[in-house]
Amino acid sequence: MELEKSNIHMNKIVESQRATFYVTKECNLPEQSMESILNHQEKITLDSGIIRGNQVIINGNISYGIMFYGEDNAPSGVTGEIPFEENIKINTTEENIKASVDLIILSGSIKMIDNRNYIYKIQVMANVNIEKIEDIEAVCAISRENTMTKYKTIENLMILADRNETFRINERISLPSGSPAIEKIIWSDVKIRKLTTKMLEGMIHLSGQLKVFIMYTPEEQSIPVQWFDTVIDFSGTLEAPEAREDLISYICGDIHNVELEATMNQDNEMKDLDISALLKLSIKIYEENKMDVLEDIYAPDVDLCPMEKEQKYEKLLVKNESRTKNIIKIDVDQSKGHILQICNSDTRLQIDNISVGENNLRVTGKIRATIIYISSDDIYSICCQTKETDFEHRIDTEGISKDDKYYINWKVEQVSSNMISTNQVEVKSVIALQAMVFKEEKCNFVWDIEEKPVDWAKFNDAPILKGYIVRKGDTLWKLAKANYTTVDNIMKINQLENEKIREGDKLLLVKNCQ
Repeated sequence: MELEKSNIHMNKIVESQRATFYVTKECNLPEQSMESILNHQEKITLDSGIIRGNQVIINGNISYGIMFYGEDNAPSGVTGEIPFEENIKINTTEENIKASVDLIILSGSIKMIDNRNYIYKIQVMANVNIEKIEDIEAVCAISRENTMTKYKTIENLMILADRNETFRINERISLPSGSPAIEKIIWSDVKIRKLTTKMLEGMIHLSGQLKVFIMYTPEEQSIPVQWFDTVIDFSGTLEAPEAREDLISYICGDIHNVELEATMNQDNEMKDLDISALLKLSIKIYEENKMDVLEDIYAPDVDLCPMEKEQKYEKLLVKNESRTKNIIKIDVDQSKGHILQICNSDTRLQIDNISVGENNLRVTGKIRATIIYISSDDIYSICCQTKETDFEHRIDTEGISKDDKYYINWKVEQVSSNMISTNQVEVKSVIALQAMVFKEEKCNFVWDIEEKPVDWAKFNDAPILKGYIVRKGDTLWKLAKANYTTVDNIMKINQLENEKIREGDKLLLVKNCQ
């Protein structure tokens, strides 16, 4: 007897952990002094997340930028990096596992020691999924004469690719023709917007935008601080041998290692900007399968004993992307003067909790809006104001239960601002949230079949012909197997149109497997 087997290749989340920790560093300014801080920002990059024993060792780097007023009341800026290592405890003792780590900055604060030294303290949240590749082997066909087989169809999700990739973005842009040349960039902010991916044959197409904002001091000292805000479209492809248009993908990413440098243009003026960034992508590619697996088997000339094992597998419950609009009204500090012009606005989303509701995932957190503006103050004309409000959104995930596993990714897609008055600004943003939910199923998979001699004494004792009243839970398959006949034979003798039988039905069973 030959057995044909199928394999279900799965990526399972065996454990999830969430932890917060602080990264602290004492920094100094060797060549200038810091009198008051205008704004600061942090960007976190994961370098590695390695499992050792019962811990995940996380190594990463935080790059930061600070815009401040110096001792001469002139705006200036400084950038730096803080490497870190953190250990997250896990409970699983399974082998052949890996850690999928997502790092989020919750807050950053600067404590001045004096005007040249400060302590930078950053709160980080680590979301850690412990994942394992598992294979389930199941009999899907057999080659043997005079053998009755029963199959069942299962829907499952197989993983074809699970890896991290990088895509280098290099762009050059120019300041508008009337803008003064750059002497020093004191603040830069480069973010990715509207990242989209499309699966093609053997590759993944990427497209998106880089939102670039800089503030700089011009070469001519008599000219005040200038700013420049623009959006750059980019696109490209990544090789992915597993990719096909009919497959399911879960791809998320962000830019890291951003370098922005002022360069000379063709007229030998410092009016060009060279931008380099590394788009880091987490790529998972799945295939939905319907497969028939052996449920039961018997034969008249041999006792066939299916060897089975209950195993868990996953199927795709839902993949959903939703968007929500948010409006935050910011009242500026009137002691700093009223607003003359908005330079830049930005929104940052922080997710604190995700819970399973009735047919939805409830996402809660904080959304923070920031504006940089020019005020009427003659001395400190550049100002920054921030406001934080609660965020809540429900992602439709019909059929979800608390035991289901899921991935959630969120991103800010659009930000715009509008002056309501000289003291108030309205910041509008569009947030996109992507969810992929996996339903866990159980099944007794037949992985082998043992052959034993037929108990002929038992066979001969069984009646050749008997009447039978259907009981609760009976099926034609069960009756045929127990009475040495076939489903087709029972249907033919009893003139049944289909295999449906009800409790109390009367059947004639004839032993015919001789």
